[in-house]
Amino acid sequence: MAAREPGDRAEIRSVGRALDLLEILQRAAPGGIRVGDAAAHLDVDPATASRLLSTLMAHGYASRMSGRRYTLGARSLRLAASWVDRLIQVAAPAMARIADRSGETVYLLQLVGAEAVTLARLAGNRRAMIDVEIGQSYPLWASAAGRALLGSMPRVERLALLPSEPFPALTPRTTTTWAKLDTALQDARRDGIYVEEGEIDPSLSCYATPLLHSHRDEKLAVAVSFESRRPESERRLIRQALRHEWRDVAWQI
Repeated sequence: MAAREPGDRAEIRSVGRALDLLEILQRAAPGGIRVGDAAAHLDVDPATASRLLSTLMAHGYASRMSGRRYTLGARSLRLAASWVDRLIQVAAPAMARIADRSGETVYLLQLVGAEAVTLARLAGNRRAMIDVEIGQSYPLWASAAGRALLGSMPRVERLALLPSEPFPALTPRTTTTWAKLDTALQDARRDGIYVEEGEIDPSLSCYATPLLHSHRDEKLAVAVSFESRRPESERRLIRQALRHEWRDVAWQI
């Protein structure tokens, strides 16, 4: 068997450190860690820790939070099983009540990097069964959940999470400028319900509300997706259900 070259040993060491870093991120979830924390735990210099975090981010296994912190990415959220399970247990009764009142699919989502990532889904016709559906993600500028997440953070942090203008258009109705998006965010703050009308799928609309909590770093939202042809009387029931439930869920989480 051929002897390993120094480069091979360095590569194996880097892989080992990346796996160790994933474990550190998992233990810290749902909070995050700074580059200095990672460097101290791995016993490496900050530049090495920063490169490892950048590599994990590039592959979707880590994401950047506010305050120069890092947490798990969309592809590694399943590592935080205890956190996700507790979230779902707390949110499940409220999601079931919203699904019961609206008859539509209800989603629990988290801000991960620059996307709204689904943690769980409850279909309106399967009210007793919550699907753990980690990974499906939605753009912040075009989805109701993404807007709810943007609306829950300081204004100065929002632009850093958005692509350059014009934002990618997914349908002819997609908002593609910051000015229009900012107006939508300001309108939604009046009643706490963020709206998307056919911007991802022309036939679907969505309402969402953030789960606000002053002592929590992670950003969460609950959303309801429904057919755009639903009349205003039925839409009103969906908005009322979201308003009624979000405060209790936010404080329990």
